[in-house]
Amino acid sequence: MDPRLLRALERWHLSDPHPLAGDAGARQYTRVAHPQLGTALVVLHPLDTPEKPDESYFEFQALQAYLDPVLRVPTILQRDEGDRCLLVEDLGDTSLERRLVEHPEEEVFWAGQAGWLLATLAGPLTLGAPAHAFFMGRAFDQAKFQFEWDYCRANFFRDFLQKDPPRWLDRMMEEAHASLETRAHFFAHRDFHVRNLMVHGDRLVVIDFQDARRGAATYDLASILYDGYWDWSREAGHALVGPLQHELGWNHEALLEELNLSALQRNLKALGTFGHQIVHRHKAHFAPAIPRTLRHLRGHFQRMNHQDGVLATEHMLRLAEDRLLKG
Repeated sequence: MDPRLLRALERWHLSDPHPLAGDAGARQYTRVAHPQLGTALVVLHPLDTPEKPDESYFEFQALQAYLDPVLRVPTILQRDEGDRCLLVEDLGDTSLERRLVEHPEEEVFWAGQAGWLLATLAGPLTLGAPAHAFFMGRAFDQAKFQFEWDYCRANFFRDFLQKDPPRWLDRMMEEAHASLETRAHFFAHRDFHVRNLMVHGDRLVVIDFQDARRGAATYDLASILYDGYWDWSREAGHALVGPLQHELGWNHEALLEELNLSALQRNLKALGTFGHQIVHRHKAHFAPAIPRTLRHLRGHFQRMNHQDGVLATEHMLRLAEDRLLKG
């Protein structure tokens, strides 16, 4: 058992630890018995190393304090800075993904709830953000986009597909990155999808927000509308888009123009993450997300009338399905 977890159990009089799967990051989650609340979660954040300082422990707390008055986020119960350890509210195991699987008839309702969150992120939380706040000081800029594209090239194309991306895609991404950089004026959660929204009563609780930064208005919408973990119905898609479009005051054409750029970049970034999780961390539960994300990508190229992109994505989809079948 991690010595930091042992100290947390003793310090806060906790017992019966059960490790949880966690997310794609390096944080460790453990459900524990709490003397007053029944259960809670111990979250161990990465410690600094000489090669890689990690600020996620502090950034989570700062963002929790900023978001909490406006939307529902997990409550921090205890903290220990030396161990980079937090004790947080246990929201249970019902992510939005799980709720949708168990109650598909509720899809439009929950899409509307998520749509309200999108409008809140791009509206009040953008307007109210202090200019000097660390999360507004970092942005989706050319350097960040290039890092994510290089990550996709290495982890999805080279290591998972074992194939280089077409050269025209490199040029297309350069143009998309340049355009999206000029649009990075809005508060973006940065990983807004159905596994990072928890259902608690009749509300959604936002988790895993410590990587928030300035981005395009449609970045978070692209993350969930073209989610690697869920396929939305047309009606639910309208419920996701509507509140944000109303908040921005954009016409349909302006929204779709930017959304397609955001979705192209976001889905390729996600493919890099999924490739890394499968090839290097052997996490098979990410496998279904790759074909789904490639189908989203094919749809983006179809809307762009980019036939080379459609054909290339169909080829990638066949390669990916074969790779996954071979284990």
